[in-house]
Amino acid sequence: ELENRLGGYRPWSVDNSSRRPGKYSWTGRIVVANVIMYGLQMIAPGVTRMGAKRSELILQGKQLYRLFTPVFLHGSISHLMMNSFSLQNIGPEVERLFGGGRFLATYVAAGVAGNIASAYYTPNPSLGASGAVFGLMGAYYAFLSRNADFFGRSGEAMMGRVSSTLFMNVIFGLASPAIDNWAHIGGGAAGVAMAITFGPKLYLMGLPSGGRIVVDKPTVRLPPSIETIPSKIENRLRRGRRRMQVNRFTSELSAKPWRKKPGTIRRPRQFKQRPRRGRGREGSRNPLKPLYGE
Repeated sequence: ELENRLGGYRPWSVDNSSRRPGKYSWTGRIVVANVIMYGLQMIAPGVTRMGAKRSELILQGKQLYRLFTPVFLHGSISHLMMNSFSLQNIGPEVERLFGGGRFLATYVAAGVAGNIASAYYTPNPSLGASGAVFGLMGAYYAFLSRNADFFGRSGEAMMGRVSSTLFMNVIFGLASPAIDNWAHIGGGAAGVAMAITFGPKLYLMGLPSGGRIVVDKPTVRLPPSIETIPSKIENRLRRGRRRMQVNRFTSELSAKPWRKKPGTIRRPRQFKQRPRRGRGREGSRNPLKPLYGE
């Protein structure tokens, strides 16, 4: 309703919901998923063979799921740690600025685009989340560039850090044949495209009452079915936790009713409540009085 009154603009604010007690960020959940998948790779090496990027199969239009699965697989513990560290550095900031829906969409789109670029230009098998992480860096840079009026010098400083990090990683990737540089380039370009197309575009809007608020109107809005995926998953997880708590509570209850003798049900004793003195009874010396209004 408020969005309709604002003419399609949405009020924008930094999303700090993941910092509340008991709340987990999607960045942290992705890191946990990567760790779990690496554990499965160690237990069952066939997981790596089934999920790694295979350029010849992708270019033939076969097993296209391999565009997605390599984002959650890693080649070594150092590879996993380096990508997790990079994701924890950039991910929470992009998630707070973009919101959960656009953050996840950008992460997945960048990872898939990186694997598409890698399939076209690199025949070797590859895996890892670095393409998706590069996508988050590109999206963050594009967001700061599009909304430079709101962030001033701090935004320019962050843009300089991001651009230098991207440049150094590309140079390092070109110098090392073991690094899939095309996945980095494809993921970074996809992140920039996602931020320009679907990312927050901020405006300062005046209100009839005289105040002003920051509003967001992206070039193209994500479909609600995609934008609400994180909230739907949150609700399902919350219902699952509550169901587990209820099941645990009911399992701890005794399965047999309390009985004195067979055929007779034990009833609780009836206690007669005594009135307290001076607590508001009629005729008491200290009747209750309202705090306000007299």
